[in-house]
Amino acid sequence: MVVEKYQTKKEMGRVLELAELAPVISAVAHELQKERGMSAGFVSSKGKTFADTLPTQRKDTDGSRAKLLEAVEAFDFAAYAPSLDSATKQALANVGKLDQMRGQVGNLGVTVPQMAKYYTGTIVSLLGIVDQMLLASTDDDVSKEIGAYISFLQGKERAGIERAMGAAGFGSGAFKPAIHGKFQQLIAMQDIFLSRFAIYASDDQKAFLQSTVTGAAVNEVNRMRKIAIDSPITGTLDGIESGYWFKTITQKIDLLKEVEDKIASDLQTTAASIESTSHTAFLLLAVVTLILLLVTTGVVYSIVTGITRPITNM
Repeated sequence: MVVEKYQTKKEMGRVLELAELAPVISAVAHELQKERGMSAGFVSSKGKTFADTLPTQRKDTDGSRAKLLEAVEAFDFAAYAPSLDSATKQALANVGKLDQMRGQVGNLGVTVPQMAKYYTGTIVSLLGIVDQMLLASTDDDVSKEIGAYISFLQGKERAGIERAMGAAGFGSGAFKPAIHGKFQQLIAMQDIFLSRFAIYASDDQKAFLQSTVTGAAVNEVNRMRKIAIDSPITGTLDGIESGYWFKTITQKIDLLKEVEDKIASDLQTTAASIESTSHTAFLLLAVVTLILLLVTTGVVYSIVTGITRPITNM
């Protein structure tokens, strides 16, 4: 029992460290998602839209990237499976190519699919670090919370890609077949990941999602979605501009970010609580075990000497 509590304490300590690193990683992914959407609108409009806001967004991305590099530098990867270190190195290598891609976007030397492939691949590699959390826990409740967190992050990422594809479609004045098909697919994938989230999430988390991701921005995104999906038949986008689409869906994604932050906070709280409880139980059991050993030693000594002394005297 002492060993079991000690192992649980160590395991939850590792989960907690990862749970504290995860929001730093997701913050970079969040900023890259916005930069991807703006870059898609910038390229598809031949530099006419987002020219004034893209530089500011890049600074925000750089700020979150610096915090990630600092957090990774202080993280003890030796305490985890080698796959975590490998996944982190791959993600950082992808992030390291960001400035090169920015240069291609700036001189319009890249297509929207090429740009999106880089940003999406980089974000996927970052979220892959968070996926490693599942390997760190054997506790059912914690594993469920991790599953809810990962599913929600993946759903939010599809919302980010939808933002980029919408920016490209509205920015160019028409949804070409490839972008149109991808746009519909992304909406369906969000529903799938949110369904998986609902399986693992607590009732409180599901209620928070329902009460948070609602309102005018959500309704307006749904309206523009329908216009975009119907556009090959209607032949019109009702004058919707790329900047308006981006601004509105960003408001919705910011609401998703609030839910994401709550899930991350809940996971940290659960891991910290189990770690604290296990630590207390470990100390208590260790003390009790030591006392029992001392008492047992005394009893054994008394019994043995009660037999050996008379024999020695005889």
